Amino acid sequence: MSRKTVLMLVALAALGAGCGRLGTGLPACRAPVSDPTAATVLSLQAVPEARYTPCLNALQVGWDEVEFKVERGLAKLEFTRDLDSFLNVSLTPSCDVGEATEVPSGVDGVRRFENITQVEDDIRVTIVPDGERPRIYALSLAAELEGIRLDDRPVVFTVDEDTSFPVRSRVNRAFFSDDFVWIIGDLDIDEETIEMRATPGGEGAHGLEVDEALDRIGDVSAAIQYRGWWYLVFDGGCISYDFDAEGTMARSIAEDAEATVGLYPADELRRTAHEAGFDLVDG
Repeated sequence: MSRKTVLMLVALAALGAGCGRLGTGLPACRAPVSDPTAATVLSLQAVPEARYTPCLNALQVGWDEVEFKVERGLAKLEFTRDLDSFLNVSLTPSCDVGEATEVPSGVDGVRRFENITQVEDDIRVTIVPDGERPRIYALSLAAELEGIRLDDRPVVFTVDEDTSFPVRSRVNRAFFSDDFVWIIGDLDIDEETIEMRATPGGEGAHGLEVDEALDRIGDVSAAIQYRGWWYLVFDGGCISYDFDAEGTMARSIAEDAEATVGLYPADELRRTAHEAGFDLVDG
C-alpha cells in the first residue's frame, strides 16, 4: 500500500460524518499546513491542481450547521438554518462566471466576480397631500409613523409639500424614487383614510385605513434578500458562493460569509506533504 493511499484512508476515517462545528471533519482555516484536518486533505484530493481550497473560521451566530461534501472534482460546504440551505461554497476545477462583474479580490493570484440580486433595505413611501390642510395632516402622520418596520425592513415616509404642481404630476414623480404613494385629501382627513398606489398608472386603493395600507405594503414587499453568486478564480480551480438568504440574515450575509469562509493555501500544504514524502495530487 502506497503512502498516498495510507494518507487517504486516514483522512477518510477521520472525516466521519463530515458535519458539525469545526472539528476534524471540516476544513479549518487555522489548521497549520503541518497538521491539516482530514477534510482539508480531501479537498485537495477532489481538485488536486487548485491553488486554494475553502476553509472555515468560527461559524456566525444563527448559522445552525455546516456540512462538508466531497467527490472527485468537487469539495462543497453547505450552510443551513432551520434546515434551509442559505449558502453553498464549492471548490471546482473551473467556473462559468457568465455576466458576473469583476471586483477587487484583495488576494494575490485571485480574480473575483459577483452577480448578486439584493432587495434594498428600506421601503419608501411618498405622501402626496392635496391641499394645505392635507399637507399639515400628512406631516403629522409621517412623524407618527417614523421608525415603523415591516418584515424587518424600515419604512421611510417622505411628504411631497410642493403643492404648486397637480397631484397626478407629483404622484408620477414620486414613483421615480419610491415604492409606494399615499394620496391624502380633505375627505381622508375627516375619515382617517388614505389612497394608496403601488405602481405608476396602476389602480389606486381608496379609503384605506393606515393600518390596512401598511398591511398591504407588507403583503407585496419582499423581505430583505441576498441572492446570487460570488466566484473566486485562481490557478487550477474556482470557489463559488451560491447565496439564497432573506430576512435579517440577508442584511449581513456578505460580511458574515467573508468572515466565515477563508482560503486555505493548498499549494503550501501540497509542498509540505511532498517534503514529508506524501503525494497529494490525485491520479
